[in-house]
Amino acid sequence: MNINSDKVKQLRENKGWSQEQLSELCAVNLRTIQRLEKRGSASPETLKALASVFEVSPDSLLSPSDRVPKNAVTSVLNTLKNFDNFHSYSNRYEFWWFFIFFVMVQALAEAIHMMLATIVAIILLIPFLAVSTRRLRDAGQSIGWQWMYLVPFGVLLVLYFLAMPSLKRST
Repeated sequence: MNINSDKVKQLRENKGWSQEQLSELCAVNLRTIQRLEKRGSASPETLKALASVFEVSPDSLLSPSDRVPKNAVTSVLNTLKNFDNFHSYSNRYEFWWFFIFFVMVQALAEAIHMMLATIVAIILLIPFLAVSTRRLRDAGQSIGWQWMYLVPFGVLLVLYFLAMPSLKRST
């Protein structure tokens, strides 16, 4: 779930609590609070715990939108920034813009030199797998489908699942 991380941080600071104190009050791991304030993603249980501790409605802590980037550059930069986030969701817009970026950069690197193409592929592999994982989760598919990347023509099956519409998630 996308949570307004700025609001959570503001509410925590208004109460004069540290991240450790908030994690103890919510009965969640300190790392969960740190990740929430950095990225704004949390489980429904964490959202309920935060709302209870801050004595506000859970809806008031949610992000105003699904964080759909306003343009392709923002989408690609967000994906690169969240290169290690395998746990939240990505919509089709974010995934496909990063996919186009990945293909174009790879083609450009290959036109320059084969070794450069290899280096670029290695660098972009983790962000690509992360955004693919988030996109499959958003489409309601198993992240295990990514093993099909290793099978000849399996990429086509994975791309089919990545192109599926988002599930309506309850908040």
